[in-house]
Amino acid sequence: MGSARQRFLDYVRRVPGARAVVSPFLPHAPVIEETLRQLGLPLSRHAFDNEIRLAHALDYEPMFMTECPGLIFPWREAPQLSDADAVVSTLETPRGSWTRRVSRRLGEWGDDAGFPVKTPADYETLIEVCAHTADREAEIRSYFRRFRERIGDEGVIVIGHPHVTWIGYQVSQRNLIFHEFDYRDLFRRAMDAILQAAFVVFEIALEEGIDFMSESSSGLEMTSPHDFDRLDLSYLEALSDWTHARGGLFWYHNCGLTRELIRSGRFNRFHPDVLETVAPPPEGDNDLAESRACLDAGICTKGNLSLLLLRDGSADDVVAATRAMVTAVRGWPHIHSTADAVLTGTPPENFIAFVRTARDASEDVSNRR
Repeated sequence: MGSARQRFLDYVRRVPGARAVVSPFLPHAPVIEETLRQLGLPLSRHAFDNEIRLAHALDYEPMFMTECPGLIFPWREAPQLSDADAVVSTLETPRGSWTRRVSRRLGEWGDDAGFPVKTPADYETLIEVCAHTADREAEIRSYFRRFRERIGDEGVIVIGHPHVTWIGYQVSQRNLIFHEFDYRDLFRRAMDAILQAAFVVFEIALEEGIDFMSESSSGLEMTSPHDFDRLDLSYLEALSDWTHARGGLFWYHNCGLTRELIRSGRFNRFHPDVLETVAPPPEGDNDLAESRACLDAGICTKGNLSLLLLRDGSADDVVAATRAMVTAVRGWPHIHSTADAVLTGTPPENFIAFVRTARDASEDVSNRR
């Protein structure tokens, strides 16, 4: 049937005869390890090897994700500047050394003050860094080349999201709305600069065999339809159009409240090749059959199985929910997957029940056509 990578790509490209794809979304390493133990299979020191071994055992097509914002903003920890309270990192720029300080206790995502962009001067530095992304082509190319060589054809590789409208993770999510209001012109210039830097990184990634270019944006738990139109949509269109003009495939991730964005046709406007995760309650707000019917037939959806059900429900619950997912998308291109990254603490028997049921049920549907 070909490699896992080829099966995945053939299905997304609608190659006649391609079988349905089952691809759990980025299971955390402990889940993979516990499932291998449950199956009596050996463990490797490398997480990629463990997932590849598990994918072979359970007959699914894994996906792997690279870095992206970190390639545009290559922060390097500076041990000589760090202390017991904080980790200090630096980034060398044409304007000099840029510094960020992250609380050891709170961590990167718990420390709003640890994000580097705070002032107008910081925005100008960010824009300058983006303008020099191409200067690091050799480093970026080597990163993608090693990644492709490491995975081979054992799965597809998706580039990490540049997060243009989140300022490439250089502003905390909680403060984005205030920055966009207070520094409107600089905020727009920063988004445009990150977009151009993303094009540089995408170009190298395509040349090095990365399978999907990607982007993500907020669901309606964090934005509004008006602000999605005002901020996100034009950049999603630009990234998708750029990718398609070069013969590539575009992947869009949104694991939040997306029902209204789907029903209104907004996601159809930027034509993603893969759209994940069409999340159900409580993670999202989608009825899979309804949302799938509102999307263009050429879009391959991915996801939907509740992470909390997968972690906290019984194996019978997982089997029933998985069968319902397969039934809901009958006749549509859909990759059977989860509502986001499979949670640590998910029982191996539940993970196995999901994958095996998705494989068996999807093949039953195909055989009845």
